[in-house]
Amino acid sequence: MILRSYLKYAVGLVALLAAGPAWAADVLPPPAPSVEVADDATASCLYSRIDVGVAIHERPSISVGGGSNVDPTGFVEVGIGCQLLETFRVEAVLGGRIPYDLGSGVDADMQSSTAFLNFTYDITNYEGWTPYIGGGLGASYNRLTDVSLPAGASDGEELSFAWNVHMGVSYDMTPQTKIDMGYRLTDLGKSRSGGTPFTVDDIVAHEFKVGMRYHFGSW
Repeated sequence: MILRSYLKYAVGLVALLAAGPAWAADVLPPPAPSVEVADDATASCLYSRIDVGVAIHERPSISVGGGSNVDPTGFVEVGIGCQLLETFRVEAVLGGRIPYDLGSGVDADMQSSTAFLNFTYDITNYEGWTPYIGGGLGASYNRLTDVSLPAGASDGEELSFAWNVHMGVSYDMTPQTKIDMGYRLTDLGKSRSGGTPFTVDDIVAHEFKVGMRYHFGSW
């Protein structure tokens, strides 16, 4: 009799356990739908940059004075670029140069505003240091201001074809922030005065600059 009672209790317990999940499914609310988390690891190729530097000009060709050595001048540039490949990037850069005296033969200042499309090859990254080489094409708006000599000449300007070749090295401050130090040879074309005109040609400069690039996404 005792064994039979135990068997009845055991059968009842098994039946209760078997019915438990079905009862819970009827009583408990359904589980919340799963939420898929978007994969935001895709890197952006875009970066911004700002640079300051000094330009040391070669002697320009001036039609009325032959040209002379001119003092160095400063410049600032801002731009945006795209790291198309791990070792290749393209950037558009706008810049302005502080006016400088053209020297003997004329009494006038020169000021240039530039726009370049640069193509740069990043050679390799060694412990955060990345040497690079490249070149660029663009335009330079060259203005002659405060013209008082030669007699009869006046202020003038010319939009001229410009090009550059550059090299340098960058250092990774963080995965997205880079310090950039470089040298650039630029040819900003020519300019022409008003009034009784004279021309300034071969506006060539050796430029040394330092700046920062911020990459919106890392490779």
